[in-house]
Formats: sequence, C-alpha cells, structure tokens
Amino acid sequence: MSTSRVRMAEAARPALRISLFYTAYFAMVGVYQPFFPLWLESRGLGAPEIAWVMAASMWLRVAVNPAVMRYADWRGERRRYALGFAVASVAVAACFPLAEGFWPVFLLVLLFALAHGPTLPLSDNIALLTARARRLDYGRMRVWGSVAFILASTAGGWALAGRGDEAIVAAMVGGLLLVVAATAALPDARPETRRASRHAVGRLMTDAGFLLCAAAIACNMASHAVLIGFGTLHWEAAGHDKDVIGPLWAVGVISEVALFALGNRVVNRLGIAGLIALGASAAMLRWAGTALTTDLWLLAPVQMLHGFTFAATHLGGMTWLQRHVAPEISATAQGLYSSIAMGGSTGLALVASGPLYERFGGDAFWFMAALSACSLLLAGVLSRRMRRQQRTG
Repeated sequence: MSTSRVRMAEAARPALRISLFYTAYFAMVGVYQPFFPLWLESRGLGAPEIAWVMAASMWLRVAVNPAVMRYADWRGERRRYALGFAVASVAVAACFPLAEGFWPVFLLVLLFALAHGPTLPLSDNIALLTARARRLDYGRMRVWGSVAFILASTAGGWALAGRGDEAIVAAMVGGLLLVVAATAALPDARPETRRASRHAVGRLMTDAGFLLCAAAIACNMASHAVLIGFGTLHWEAAGHDKDVIGPLWAVGVISEVALFALGNRVVNRLGIAGLIALGASAAMLRWAGTALTTDLWLLAPVQMLHGFTFAATHLGGMTWLQRHVAPEISATAQGLYSSIAMGGSTGLALVASGPLYERFGGDAFWFMAALSACSLLLAGVLSRRMRRQQRTG
C-alpha cells in the first residue's frame, strides 16, 4: 500500500468515528427538537411555561458548560467526561414519564440539561482538535448529523403519529443510548500542552474578534427561538399532523447537508464573516416567510433556508475557533462560545418568545427577523475588523 493511501486510511478512521457520533447525536435531536414541546404540553404546560422550561435549561448550560470545558482543558482530556455526561443523560431522560405538572417537569428538564448539555461541546472540541491535527474537513464529518436529523425527524413524525406522547420520551431514550455508544468510540483527542493558562477565560473575554464573532452568531441563533419553542405547536394549530410536521422540520435540514458537504470549499470562498452574514440574511427571509404563511407548499421552501440560517452561521463560528484559538485553551473557548452564541442568547429569546407567541401568534416571527438583522450588522463589523487585521499583518 502506498504512503498516501496509508495516510488516507489513518485519517479515515477518526473521521468515521466522529461522523458516527454526529449521526447518533442528531438522530436523537431529530426527535427531541420537533416533538419535545408536544410532550411538555401534554404535561399541562402552557406557552409561557414551555418557554420558561426550555429557556432555563439553556441558561443552566450557560453556567455549567464553560466550567466543564475549562476543567477539560486543565485535565487535558475530553472523551471520558463526554461519555460520563452521555450516560447520565440517559438515566435522567428515563425519569421523564414520572413528572407531571410545571415544577416536577421544570426540575427534571433542568437536571437533563445539566447531564446532557456538555456532551456536544466536548465532542465538538474533540472533532476540531482531530481535524486540526489530521487536516480533516469538519463540515464533511458534521454533515452526517444533518442527514441523521432529516431521517429521524421524518421517521419520527410517521412513527409518532397516532401514538401517545409518552412515545416521544421512549424515542428520546433510545436515541440517547446510541449517543452513549458513539461517544465511547470517539478519538481520545488531547492537545500537546496539557494544562491551559489560568488567564484563558480573561484572554478570550477581552478578544474583540472572539466577542464580535460570538455576538453575531448569538443574535442569529437566538432568532430561532420562536421556531424551537412553538414551531410545532404553531403548525399543529394550523391543521398539520405529526406525520407532516416531522418532514417539515426535516426539509429544513436538506440544504444544511449540502452546505456542510462543501465544507472547507465554502469556508475558503466566503470567509468567516461572510458565512455569518449569509446566515443572517437568509434568516430574515425565513422568519418573514414563516410569519406570513402556514401553507405547506410555501412553508417547505422557506424551511429549506435552514441550511443557511443555522449551518452557515455554525460553520463560521466553528471555523473561527479552529483557526484562531490555541489547542490548549480550545475547550475553554468552545464552552464560552457555546454559552454566549448557542445558549444564553437563545435562552433569553425563548423566554420572550412565550409571551410574544401567546399575544401575536405567527407574527412573533417578525421579532426573530429583527434579531437576524442585528446579526447581519455585527457580521459587517467583524468583516471590517478582520480585513483591517489582514492589512496590518
């Protein structure tokens, strides 16, 4: 076997294991994201209560994830901790059928967020460290998560149609068991420098590029709040059944698959700020369309903009972390990015989305379009800063 083929085989093994993790993780998300609000509603929660439950779980991750990731940097390992949290999330999810009413459900969802929250950022950090060390394409590994989401949300819609809402929890637990197995198989990626600087958090929180990137992404990710909390309920109220709503979520991820599959080519073409700006522009169109119609044949193409509103934005953020953060503080940066860009802002938007949806119904999506406009402005500022840095070397 030639040297080039040996190198390709060595790179393929960790790439395959990371791809399998994303497949398992987002297959579970393909059930959780579209249908968990229906389970919350079946437990007696109204729109504002659903918003508070989902927002509080995100805020808990904001508090917990950076501490876990900082500890992972200090200890120099990630996989063992990711596996422990994955196992704990199965145990907590299995207790969901025991909860009834707001406070028991609220506390159990918080416990689930505590157990489940760090698994993805720890595994993302493993993927980025492995991609950097072996020159792998992150997007081409992450794309399998999008494919799994499409299949799971579509099959989930058909499988759950006509069944009781307890079937949602059973499907989640099954998906989480797959996540445990896939997490155990991840590469044991560790940076060469074991312990991170004591001042890693301070360095990141005073890095204008990191803060601008995180803020731009935060605004656009937060704009998904009404969809996350009430998209399924909104479409169900419009007369669409689960076997239609599941594929409606899935179709939104089809274009995401195409963008992740292009991977480094689209990153090199558009750049980090360009990807974020593309995501924000698409989101403004998406939320306007979702506010204006619940017609299935119009919603489907609008939902396909998800490939840009989420995937382009996420790829921009992950590329920034891969290119601009030293490996020994990469977990800390991943935790802060997850908290600022993916958790805290979306949690605040979810709290606001409950009263907004209760009062305005589908017109609440116009407020989400305004958040995306803020993201577009911040992406422009980030772009100017990065160009100025390039000119000055």
